[in-house]
Amino acid sequence: MTLIAIGYASTMPIGPGSREWLNLFGYDPSLYGLQVLFFLSGYLAWRSLSQGRTGLAFFRNRAIRNWPWVIGYTALVVVLLYPVMCDHDARNVMTIPELLIYFLKTVTLIQPGTQLHGALDNALYACLLQGTIWTFRWGVVAYILLNLLYALRIRKPALYGLGLIALILAHVALNSWTDKTGSDAFASILPGVRLGIAFCFGIVVRQMMHRLPRKARGWALLSVGMLGLAALNYYGFRWTYGIELFATAGWCALAMALLHGSNTLLTDWIDIVVPTYLGIWPITQAWLAAMPTLSVSQLVTLSVGTTVLVALFFRVLGRVLWRFVHRRIQTA
Repeated sequence: MTLIAIGYASTMPIGPGSREWLNLFGYDPSLYGLQVLFFLSGYLAWRSLSQGRTGLAFFRNRAIRNWPWVIGYTALVVVLLYPVMCDHDARNVMTIPELLIYFLKTVTLIQPGTQLHGALDNALYACLLQGTIWTFRWGVVAYILLNLLYALRIRKPALYGLGLIALILAHVALNSWTDKTGSDAFASILPGVRLGIAFCFGIVVRQMMHRLPRKARGWALLSVGMLGLAALNYYGFRWTYGIELFATAGWCALAMALLHGSNTLLTDWIDIVVPTYLGIWPITQAWLAAMPTLSVSQLVTLSVGTTVLVALFFRVLGRVLWRFVHRRIQTA
């Protein structure tokens, strides 16, 4: 999440054509962050399924974890941020019915992350107040496909390994064809293929855990090895797709090292991933609109800090409310 938050916030004052902070081997940290997020989603999804949480129970668990945040931040954007930040004299300013349609399309993931015309029309990230949420629809697609495959008893690790290889080959082929022809015919599915690789990679890692390191040190060494191969490709062979694949594997291994660490602060961080992910874009835009002269470093510090604090606040509040309700139920 930190990679995504810092990456996005670092370019909002200067435009998306600029390199993000912590750019590694020619790729922005937000791209690596998205890959790690879907890797962990695939890893945790397979763990849930293998533990018996299938079908409606699986989706209910995901909905309880994610949906309130989607609804909350979308409501914040529609009710507060857009009315404050929009140009009320603009010709294309959105009406209340249009905002209601935007809200419904976003929270149901029918069309998440669409533009809000009339706000930020002349900004470097024009019209986007929820720029990260488009990935949630790909996440739902991945969850549905995985549940169908599991229900059909397609569970052998070798099959998912072949699926991972097929996705990697499709990614290389589609990107090579796009680079040579300049066509955008596959632009709408390329993000799904890229995120699908990470999701499937997470499934394969979970299935093969009995053959993989059980301690943080082993995963850290794997991370160094994968990042080293990425560096070798970057400075030596310059095979672009190899750079991305090895570097992504390195970041995913680092995430596994953190999950296997003994520090409870790091092992509990998953609970603030979704609110941080959903909040970074609107909170950064709000800071930038309120204080347009902020430097990149100032904006990164304020936006990332605010987003994490908001996520932690509501996490603590949720725990307090849950304990209160649980106590009342026990005494009733």
